[in-house]
Order: sequence, then C-alpha cells, then structure tokens
Amino acid sequence: GLLVNITSGMDLKIGEFEEVGNTIKDLASDDATVVVGTAIDPEMHNELRVTIVATGIGLGAPVKQANARDRDASVPPFKLVQRGGEIETHGRDRTGARSKAGGDSPERAEEQDYLDIPAFLRRQAD
Repeated sequence: GLLVNITSGMDLKIGEFEEVGNTIKDLASDDATVVVGTAIDPEMHNELRVTIVATGIGLGAPVKQANARDRDASVPPFKLVQRGGEIETHGRDRTGARSKAGGDSPERAEEQDYLDIPAFLRRQAD
C-alpha cells in the first residue's frame, strides 16, 4: 500500500490535488491500497510537497483474510453474562445490509470519489 501526504499552502487547487493522486495511482500496482491526505502549511506559497510511504514491498501476493461471510454459519450464539443471570444473544445478519442500504450503485461510487477530496478543497470548488 501507499500512504501519501500532500503538504501545501492555502493556494492548493483541487486540480493539483487530483493530479498528484492520479499520478500516484497510475504508478502504483492495481491491487495497492492508496491513501491520500493533505496538510496545510500557511508559510508555503506556490509550492507543494508530496511525501509517500510505501508498505509491503517484496512481500509477494497478499494473504486473503477470512471475512464474516466465509465463516461457518453453524457457530452457536455467544452468551452474555450480566449481574442478574445469563442472556442468550444471537448475532445479526449483516451480509445483506450494504446492498439493502443502497449498495455499490454508480451514484454511490461517484459520491465516494467526491468524499476522497479533502473538505477544504471541496468548499473552494463550490
């Protein structure tokens, strides 16, 4: 993965931020997680500094982690013990929660891309 920090003055434009992010994503591997953030330095004018921290270099293929959907459904419910006795608690089914709430629709993906841009840059663009 890549952790990217863009440091600039208040004159950073949204296009400059996007250009840095797109350049880094083009250079990174397709399966890399790229996280881009910003920091404002009021003493910087007409310049920006990009800091990149790369992780997982030379580790080979990523290890697949089991998620909740892959687990055995026959696992018994857990028991929560309180002062007055035992309460049997069943876990909630969360497998379909995201798709019921709007899922990965194109509008949702566009909204997510919009939220990748720092708030102060979004306010400047509006």
